Amino acid sequence: MKNYEQRSLIKFFLTYFLTVAIFIVGLGYFYFQQQRTIILQDLAMNMHQYIVKLKQSQFNYTQEHYSYEFLPNSKVRKQLPKKIDDKYTKVFPILKQKMFLKISVDAKAIDDKLSYEMKMTIFFQILILLIFLVISYILARISLRPMQDTISHMDRFIKDLIHDLNTPITSISLNIKMLQKDIGDNKKLNRIKQSVNDISSLYENLDMILDEINIQKTQINIKDIIEQTVQTYKLMYPNILFEVDCKDIQINSNTKALKRILDNILSNACKYSKEKDAKIQIVFDGTTLTIKDNGKGMNYPQKIFERSYKEDEKGHGIGMHIVHRLCVALDIDISIDSVPNHGTKISLKF
Repeated sequence: MKNYEQRSLIKFFLTYFLTVAIFIVGLGYFYFQQQRTIILQDLAMNMHQYIVKLKQSQFNYTQEHYSYEFLPNSKVRKQLPKKIDDKYTKVFPILKQKMFLKISVDAKAIDDKLSYEMKMTIFFQILILLIFLVISYILARISLRPMQDTISHMDRFIKDLIHDLNTPITSISLNIKMLQKDIGDNKKLNRIKQSVNDISSLYENLDMILDEINIQKTQINIKDIIEQTVQTYKLMYPNILFEVDCKDIQINSNTKALKRILDNILSNACKYSKEKDAKIQIVFDGTTLTIKDNGKGMNYPQKIFERSYKEDEKGHGIGMHIVHRLCVALDIDISIDSVPNHGTKISLKF
């Protein structure tokens, strides 16, 4: 499952499940309060029966856990027994004597009943929540199925289209090389060659996006990756000075994805470099790879990772967006610091 599909699944699942969970918790609370009221009403009824027996026995009747006392005066309200310390109490009026009788009952038996009801309520709440947890996940998967089918269909179409582009790109590149051998260096041919390189780079970026889900990490030598990528750009931009400082270090990453990251970053560094005294420094120190140029810099470096954002007509606005996506997939922290007319520094922390 792709990242955006996972995010959609999680959002739908959490929205549905949390809504149901709030309803179940609220329902459980009101159910417990209802059961508590029933238990206390039963207790009040038992207290009343105890008073009847007291009257019948001229207040000589005794009952385990029950006690009473006379009160000269009290405000009697129609209320349930209240717990005071370790007893539940309720005051009843005795109309003939114009007095009040306070009945007390040991709280333990009542508290045990309330505790049992609470435990059973929580148990059934958890059970129902687990059932709806499974139901929520199943519904989320079912709801995403039409979207997944559509995206899968589009992915297959785009893959076929991208792979079909590779043949004419290769053919044009070979013919340009043959023409350059025949007629030598030519500005028009150089423009065509640059355009073909742009299309080829766009092809690689699109192909990388489609394979983003299949990125697997292995142990690779970062020095080899850097030197191979830099060598390609040295041939393309002979007027730029490349300074590389990197030792043989094994890192856990993906060769194809890391090459695409370096290629997109170096491509921008070269495109927007100075016409004279252009320099690009590439340093790997500890766990951080730094790529620094002295080019034209950027006005809004914080926007560089947004899709389609570009500050110049040279770019497509997709390269650095793909860099950011691949860094997320490879667990690489990427940061950028740029000053107009002074250059840009990009740091990749593995």
